[in-house]
Amino acid sequence: MLDAAEELLHNGNAEQVTVESVVRLSGATVGSFYARFGNVEGLFEALHQRYLTSLYESKIFEALNQSIEQPDLKSGLRLGCKTLIEFAYEKRKLFAYFITHPSEDAVMVRRVGYESMLNNLKAHRSEVVHKDLKRASEHTTRLIYQTILGVVFVEPSNFIGRKTSIKEIVDSTTQMAYAYLTTES
Repeated sequence: MLDAAEELLHNGNAEQVTVESVVRLSGATVGSFYARFGNVEGLFEALHQRYLTSLYESKIFEALNQSIEQPDLKSGLRLGCKTLIEFAYEKRKLFAYFITHPSEDAVMVRRVGYESMLNNLKAHRSEVVHKDLKRASEHTTRLIYQTILGVVFVEPSNFIGRKTSIKEIVDSTTQMAYAYLTTES
C-alpha cells in the first residue's frame, strides 16, 4: 500500500492519494487499509517514516561528514554533491513527498546538510574566499538543494532538454559551488 501511495504521489499530488486509489492500485482491501493505517493521515505518517528510515539507512549523514576529510575543498564538495544528488535520484518519490510535505524532520535534514557544508568550509578555510562561512554555507547548500529539486521532479535525461546523466549533474553542481566559494564577488 505504501508503494501504491508513493506511485500516486509520483504521478500526481497528495489529493490523488485516497483510500480508494491506494486500495485499487495495491490490490489490498479497504479493511486492510484501515487496519494498517487507520486513515489517510496515518498513511502519510507511514510514508514520512519510510522516508526517514531510508534516509538513515542510506548512511547519508556519515558520507556528508566524510566530505570534511577530503584533501581539498573541491573533493569535499564533489563527495557531498554526489552523496546528496544520487540519494535524491534513487529515492526521488520519497524525496518529492518529503519536500511537498515539510515537517520538523525536514528542517532537521536541511540543517544537517547546512552543518556538513559549514564543517567542510571550515576544514578547507584556506580555499574559501568568503569571510562569512555561515553565509557561504547557506548559499552553497541552497545551490545544491536547487539541483536536488530538479533531479527529484524532472528526469535527468530531460533535465535541460538533452541527455544528461547524474554524473554530469554532480560535476556541474560541484563546479558551480566551487566557483562560488573560490571566486571573490
